Amino acid sequence: MNKMAKGALAIGVGAALLLGGGGTLAIWNDAETTASGSITAGDLQLSPVVGGEGKWTNAVGTVVDLNTYKVVPGDVLTYTQKLNVKLTGDLMTAKISATQPVFGNGGFAAADVTVEAPTLKKADGTAIPAILKPADSGDIIASAKFTFNNRLDQAQSSVNANATFGAITYKLDQQAPATKP
Repeated sequence: MNKMAKGALAIGVGAALLLGGGGTLAIWNDAETTASGSITAGDLQLSPVVGGEGKWTNAVGTVVDLNTYKVVPGDVLTYTQKLNVKLTGDLMTAKISATQPVFGNGGFAAADVTVEAPTLKKADGTAIPAILKPADSGDIIASAKFTFNNRLDQAQSSVNANATFGAITYKLDQQAPATKP
C-alpha cells in the first residue's frame, strides 16, 4: 500500500472513530435567564372575636355554667365560639378542629370524652363546609361537641371526676392543594 493510501485510510479511521462515539464531539447547549417575576405566599389566621365569648350548652340546648353543671354518661356539651378566619392564597383551603380537654388527676380519661369536629356557620346562620376557602374568611361561629361516653366496661369509673374545659383550643390547619394526576 502506498503512503497516500495509508494516510487516507488513517484519516478515514480517525474520522469514523470521532463520529462513531469513540471521540470527543461535544453536545451543544445554550441557557438564557428570563424575567419570570416574583411570587408571594398566602396566609391563614384564626382568632377569637372580641366580645364573642364562647358559651356551653347541654344536650337539650340549655346554657350551662361549667362550675356548677354535673355531666352524666351519654351527656353532650357543645361549646360555641365566634371566631375570625383569614385565608389568603389561590389554592388555600383549611380545616378547623377543637382540642381534647385537659385532664388532670380528677379521674376523667381521654377515652371518657369524644370531641367531634366543629360545625361552622356564618353569623346569619348559613352553614359553611368543613373545608374552608378564602371566600369563607371573616367572622364565623364554630360549635364543637364533647360527648361523655357511656363506658360500660368501667362501671362508675368517672363518678365525681373532673376535667378542665376553661381553655378549649380551636386549631386552623391548611389542607394540601389537590394536584392533577
